Amino acid sequence: MHLTSMPRWAILLLGVVLLGLGFAAHKGWLRDPSLARTDYIGGTDVSVEDAKLYRAVPFEWRVNTAGGSFKGDDRAYVRIDPSGESTLLCGWIRLDKGGASMRATRWLSEARLKIGELKVSALFIAPVEKTPGDGLSAGCARLDPGVKPAVDAPLVLEGPPVRE
Repeated sequence: MHLTSMPRWAILLLGVVLLGLGFAAHKGWLRDPSLARTDYIGGTDVSVEDAKLYRAVPFEWRVNTAGGSFKGDDRAYVRIDPSGESTLLCGWIRLDKGGASMRATRWLSEARLKIGELKVSALFIAPVEKTPGDGLSAGCARLDPGVKPAVDAPLVLEGPPVRE
């Protein structure tokens, strides 16, 4: 069936449905309901003293490519800062000279960070080549007001294999 052979009312209905879906996606109504809403707010410099407030979060990753499947483990560093009006999450992952950390970063782009029972996208975790006090900038996200996980809540990174 060609578009020209469809009744006009069906074409109009299809247009309305597509506009509705576009609006719903724009408003964030089509998000994974199990995820808490976060807004990426940029980066923050991490001094040697600040680095002590970050916790290491080990994780295993898997990336599938046309050339095969790769897996490994890495470690992200995450800080929960509930001191302001909204809780801030900041984090980084150290890039090495090989491709493994790039694949870990690719996996993190679709992973979820569990903070106790709360889940958020791990996309805020910034890949870095610097060290604390030497220009390291962690990525940060803000949780919706009123969402205040404990600073010492358990942290777990999880997610399925991703395509590279």
